Amino acid sequence: MRLPDFLIIGAAKAGTTTLYKYLCRHSQFYQPAPENTAYVPQKPYSYKEPNFFGCDENYAKGINYYASLFTEAQVHQVCGEASTDYTKYPQFPESAARIAHHCPDVKLIYIMRHPVDRAYSYYVHLNRTNRKLNFQETFEEHLQKTTVSLDGSDYMLQIEQYLKFFSKEAFLFLLMDDLVQQPQDTLKKTFNFIGIDDGIDVISGNEIAENKASQYLENIYRSKLSVPLRKIPGANSMRMLLPQSWRDQIYYLLRKTAYGEQVKKQAYPQPMLPETRKMLLERFQEPNQRLSEFLNRDLSHWSR
Repeated sequence: MRLPDFLIIGAAKAGTTTLYKYLCRHSQFYQPAPENTAYVPQKPYSYKEPNFFGCDENYAKGINYYASLFTEAQVHQVCGEASTDYTKYPQFPESAARIAHHCPDVKLIYIMRHPVDRAYSYYVHLNRTNRKLNFQETFEEHLQKTTVSLDGSDYMLQIEQYLKFFSKEAFLFLLMDDLVQQPQDTLKKTFNFIGIDDGIDVISGNEIAENKASQYLENIYRSKLSVPLRKIPGANSMRMLLPQSWRDQIYYLLRKTAYGEQVKKQAYPQPMLPETRKMLLERFQEPNQRLSEFLNRDLSHWSR
């Protein structure tokens, strides 16, 4: 039975997909895939998050199901996955215990970012992945209804769940800033940690910046804005005949209308209020200090 050599356990919206996609470029890393040999991933990271240990429904499928995701791995390859639900305590309270039970020697990678920025980004993510929400709630209203965005930014809370079962040496702790500002050094450190060749260049001038919400939201806005035009008979055929510059001009004119402003409210989140940011900076001050001492790393920039 082949099980993961390492797990990227989070944090959500902190660069896990970017890190995972870099790993997918390394020949000594095996990306998980279902046992069904007819399965062909649509993207190199299609099976990034099986969420086996967090989700009760997935865990009920049994360890043999989970092991089937790594069946085709070669002897020289390491196996791993990146399920961010594993650091969403208390929403998924059994993750650490289940991982320790089935994979007691697994290596754990935990990548973090500014906790307030991450919390807001996760709120945006929830609205992106659930179109029914459509940003009907502001970030402030979201915080009044649930603690899920804040819990995932309380990094010491999440780490402490794992320290009940794993030693500190089982972890590689990274900051998203590391991956953005020093990708080569960060990847080398990661490759060394999981035991694959750190001399293989997986960047080669083609750096990855995954899950950029701004571009995604702009695409959604543009799509929503053009709905009335697409309903006009023959509009799609005519649109294809127009130069891209003309289509862009029509789009920008629509943005300036009252209709464009109405659609924008459904496609874009309202920014975090300054007083909310101040409140959250104070809320995370103590856990950030504990994390700084735990990592022996200066995190004072998280106070701004």
